[in-house]
Amino acid sequence: MIAMVRRLLSAAGTALERRLLGVSSDEIRYTFEDVRAEIRATRSELLQEIAALRVEVDRLAARGGDERADDHPAAEA
Repeated sequence: MIAMVRRLLSAAGTALERRLLGVSSDEIRYTFEDVRAEIRATRSELLQEIAALRVEVDRLAARGGDERADDHPAAEA
């Protein structure tokens, strides 16, 4: 009898959470884990892009004065 009341209360609590929050507390935890995983993946991609940009900047810096600044037209206002 007590177990049935607990299950009923638990189900009612979960339904209330869903109604108020749109998701249950368990789903919120998984959502945060998904967000963390997405942030980690994005961070990894950004670090790779930064490394590629550094290589490109170093390559351009090694070329030195091959390109003059006045070769590029100035932006007009």
